[in-house]
Amino acid sequence: MKRPVFSFEAEVLTDAPFEHITARLQGPDPLGGIRCLKALRSWLPMEQGPEEIHLRWERHVVGALEQGTLCIRKDAKGAHLHLSGCMKGWSSFILFGLLRWRTDRLLDRFVEEL
Repeated sequence: MKRPVFSFEAEVLTDAPFEHITARLQGPDPLGGIRCLKALRSWLPMEQGPEEIHLRWERHVVGALEQGTLCIRKDAKGAHLHLSGCMKGWSSFILFGLLRWRTDRLLDRFVEEL
């Protein structure tokens, strides 16, 4: 039997310099003391290249699996933020409204905290 999958995606171009974001994420406090990132609590190790950073999370919530990626890329005007993710499982019908709101707003909250 197939499992339902709900996916979401959002993008923001911010004027915050890529170097500033990188410095915040590599600070002494995990995830740079950025509260909105700590809310998910299930981040996998950060993957960093010369011009991009990938932050991934994966967590199980009441029988559903939520996975996602926050990609931060260098841009001529600052930084390009791309959030994508999905929720898999039958219980996601109930949870999707609450969790989608939480993760969809992640980019807005991330930019506010920069």
